[in-house]
Amino acid sequence: MSRPAEHCGRQRVLARLLIPAVALLLLPPLSCFVFHVSATRYAYSEAERELSTLQQQIEPLLESGFSEEGADASNSNGDGAAEALGDSTQAFLKGAGVTASQLGGNARLLILSNTMKVVYPRNEQLREDVAPLAADFARYFQENGAIEGDSIELSASDGETYLAASYDPPSGAHNLAHVVVYCPTSHIGEWVDASSLLVLGVSSVFALVVLVALVATARSITRPLARLCRSAERIGAGDFVEIAPTFGLGELEELRCSMNDMSRRLEQSEQSQKRFLENVSHELRSPLMSIGGYAQGIERGVFDPPQHAARVIMDESARLAEVVDGLLCLSRLEGNVDCAALCPTDVVGSLNRCVDRARGLASSRGISIEVREPGCKAVALATDNLFDKVMDNLLSNAIRYAQSKAIVSICERGDRVEVTVADDGPGIGKADLPHVFERCYKGEGGHFGLGLSIAQSAARRMGASLSAENGSSQGATFTLSLRRA
Repeated sequence: MSRPAEHCGRQRVLARLLIPAVALLLLPPLSCFVFHVSATRYAYSEAERELSTLQQQIEPLLESGFSEEGADASNSNGDGAAEALGDSTQAFLKGAGVTASQLGGNARLLILSNTMKVVYPRNEQLREDVAPLAADFARYFQENGAIEGDSIELSASDGETYLAASYDPPSGAHNLAHVVVYCPTSHIGEWVDASSLLVLGVSSVFALVVLVALVATARSITRPLARLCRSAERIGAGDFVEIAPTFGLGELEELRCSMNDMSRRLEQSEQSQKRFLENVSHELRSPLMSIGGYAQGIERGVFDPPQHAARVIMDESARLAEVVDGLLCLSRLEGNVDCAALCPTDVVGSLNRCVDRARGLASSRGISIEVREPGCKAVALATDNLFDKVMDNLLSNAIRYAQSKAIVSICERGDRVEVTVADDGPGIGKADLPHVFERCYKGEGGHFGLGLSIAQSAARRMGASLSAENGSSQGATFTLSLRRA
């Protein structure tokens, strides 16, 4: 069966699932960008923190002077370059060096003399290593002047970048021009770039794995759905074969079971409809054949006098009208599935009214009707019209099959009011009992017609239930269960 044209352009389940999956491809560059920015900010904040810590340790030394006694003690261990700077300067260099070495980390200390020579670090090899950087700082100070205590960012001639702050030397430390604390930052950018590439690679692999898993998951859903769609098309075409095998996903298995249940119900409905059409055709054809046959006999003068034939035609016409009226009544009841506007109804009074109407038919057939009323007033939610339809059909059915009497009783059970109609007839066959409320069902026990179908439809319109069973000894029992008002 071809799919409707209006459904061809609709979005498929796989496409709907892949739309967010494609968005996963944007996750690796986005996560890389977020990581790069966050890591850079964090690394620079760490560099600033280390620089600030060294500044906090150096500033007290810068604010204090040095006495000659302290200078003498430091001179004994100094080298020739330090001796040329004086005792106070040597004492400052020693104190600053001890402070810088104790902190560790990436922050460094650089001290320049008046001639822009490196006097700290005191190690000759270290001084040679930082000489190019000292020259860059010297050029910066000559062009921009010293910035007391403020952090600056310097791009050195070797391509490196530094965070730095400069201070004036302390009083008493002669021949010094600048005290510089600095922290290299080039390695931060290199580390962040390498880490960002790693994050990009890992997140890309992760996104691809998720994408592949999502596609596989989507296909594991769409393939069974496609099979269920094809099965639904077969069911719609009248092939009510059960869908198998089972599915691993609970929702799909529930859908399969629901579709199988729907298929069974549709098959039962189709069979019931066929039986209904066959039976109702028979019900209509029989009186029509009688009417046609007697009418032809009158026309040809077979019946003389024609009064008997006319009486048969009138009886069959009434029978035909009864079937048609029943079909119309059933159609109206089943055409509106909503409950009727219910109101509190005196069940005893309404039942007695229905029994009074049925006593004439019952007495003509020698059947007695016994009514067993409850000790109190029973009020239920119903309408007089629908209640009468149920009871009229139940009473006429009981009178048709009873041998001597029919018993009607009312009782209250919790929030329900139950009206029971029982007869002492032969009862309902076991094969016929499940079909007793089907329209025009004809079983082995006889012809049920439309009355019980009308009764059940009227009960449903009141939100009530109607059931049938065989009595404990003999006869059939029908129970109408109404909601108590």
